Amino acid sequence: MWSADQGSRHAVLAGGGTGGHVFPALAVADELAARGWRVSWIGRNEGMERRIVEGRGLPYHALPALAVVGRGPIEKAAALATLVRSALKARRLMVRLQARVVLGTGGYVSAPTVLGARLARRPALLMEPNVEAGAANRWLSRWARGAAVAFPEAAAGLRCPVRHTGVPVRRGFFQVEPDLPASGPARLLVLGGSQGARQLNQILPLALEAAVPRLPDLEVVHQVGEGHVEETRAAYTARRLGTAQVEIQPFLEDVAAAMGWSHLVVSRAGAVTLAEICAAGRATLLVPLELAGGHQRKNAERLLAAGGAEILWQETTPETFAKVLTKLLADRRRLEAMGRALRRLARPQAAQEIADLLIETGEAA
Repeated sequence: MWSADQGSRHAVLAGGGTGGHVFPALAVADELAARGWRVSWIGRNEGMERRIVEGRGLPYHALPALAVVGRGPIEKAAALATLVRSALKARRLMVRLQARVVLGTGGYVSAPTVLGARLARRPALLMEPNVEAGAANRWLSRWARGAAVAFPEAAAGLRCPVRHTGVPVRRGFFQVEPDLPASGPARLLVLGGSQGARQLNQILPLALEAAVPRLPDLEVVHQVGEGHVEETRAAYTARRLGTAQVEIQPFLEDVAAAMGWSHLVVSRAGAVTLAEICAAGRATLLVPLELAGGHQRKNAERLLAAGGAEILWQETTPETFAKVLTKLLADRRRLEAMGRALRRLARPQAAQEIADLLIETGEAA
């Protein structure tokens, strides 16, 4: 719980749209609060971030924000007009809140907040979790005081000073027990991100039907996304899964506990999810999203090179998926070795380092 009586030492975090733009920043917020800073959040009124952030007791301020990239001329003009209005509103908000520093964590709302901070003469920092900086952060870096990056390679696309911090991850992931049970049923965790991954929702039931003859009593927890529960449940119901047990979840609040339960994680290759997998030390089978500007491919290949992941591309078949799943889940020594390899990539001090950078920047302003 954040306190509201910490004077002018006030940091504003801005971002949303996906859990990847929210949960790392909450880890930073915990660090700031522990050092006596007041923290507020700016997100969209309709964004999933509002429920998560307000549930943590953090003051929340809503700003309209729309996508600009990939839109037609009329939609782009409307989005730019919204950006200007929201940036002016953000400027007024910075002054009213007496904000000392701003952290843009990603998502549409990050842009007007960072621009509003510039108009209010408040320093703004960016957080970039991918190997290659995204378009929004590349553009915003013109007005940012600095950026905290997960990978040194991201500096190439940014026009501001960069500090290599890693991705901030909540403490619970580092507390996952590294050893796997030597006996008992295989446990599979499927993560499609906070929005769900329709391809995984469609292919997993087919792949598991082919795999269960060699994986008796398999246990599965599958995060499918809020809008995909019934469709995915029907897909599983239509398959012959024998004694396998499948639990469908629209959204997992405690992903760290779910990773601790699992032997293997099937996931997309978003940078934040991969940082959480590394912190938890769980072997992973990755299916990168090819439409993510190449970010997920590069993220996944880094874990593959470290010896902690296998990769299946989007064109994979259920039969190939089943073969790889069976091979991995049948070899728990290998799974443990893969998990140890990933833990060596984790950056346990990332949240503290980003909090340090925010405090340094805010106190120097």
